[in-house]
Amino acid sequence: MVASRFLKYRQAALHGERLLDDEAERGKWTWASPVGIPRLLLMRRAPRPPPDEGELWRFRVVGAIIPEFDELVAAEPGSLPKSGTPTLPLGLRLALLAGVAVVDRAGPGILPMLQKHTMGDNRTRFGDLADKSMADARKPRQFLQWQLI
Repeated sequence: MVASRFLKYRQAALHGERLLDDEAERGKWTWASPVGIPRLLLMRRAPRPPPDEGELWRFRVVGAIIPEFDELVAAEPGSLPKSGTPTLPLGLRLALLAGVAVVDRAGPGILPMLQKHTMGDNRTRFGDLADKSMADARKPRQFLQWQLI
């Protein structure tokens, strides 16, 4: 069962869900925008040792901190989001939420380590997205009227 593989990440996933909810509902976050973190975690990574070239598609940055993610993706081909279907299956969502919590708790120092796991153009994109996510967190927040009531 997929969920049983990630039971040890349940508390972290709940924390990651709260982080995303706090940003979406209340405009609150810590050192980086939690909404930006999943974009970083779903970027391709270069695992060590390198797998067969035909298997590179399944390795994502989140697998560097939640290793079971790579195994689950391999077991469920077609489970990674595509532009036409951007929704993750439930088992992958749990791992991604846990990854958000891990990155948030680790602080900005984890980003260079995660960036080293990327390859090619993704390394540059990762750095750009990480910088944007941290810059967004430093901007003064604009509140909607319903948030002020």
